[in-house]
Amino acid sequence: MVNENEAAPVTYNDSKLAVRLKPALVAALGVPNVLDGRPEMVSEDFGLFGLDNRQIPVFMFRLGAAELARLRESQRTGKPLPSLHSSLFYPDTETAIRAGVIATTAAALELLRK
Repeated sequence: MVNENEAAPVTYNDSKLAVRLKPALVAALGVPNVLDGRPEMVSEDFGLFGLDNRQIPVFMFRLGAAELARLRESQRTGKPLPSLHSSLFYPDTETAIRAGVIATTAAALELLRK
């Protein structure tokens, strides 16, 4: 049985906000560390921050958390890394937290500019 109260609406990244924030993220993290993702059909409670009918623009970014050696091995072999909700997920916490704080701060500073 599906309980509608436990569902989350589709998460819609505002394209104008994404375009505005990307240069700030690139400046903070470097060109090779900011990638454009492909569109996906996802449902995430983060989308609720935009309120009904997308009243508030939102932009959700993904933060890579894999150890660099594991990422390179995955790229070399084509074997995907464990996903966030996998029991095998093993993030490089120090690097990921540092990058996440830098990215979030860069985005917030950009939004405070205007």
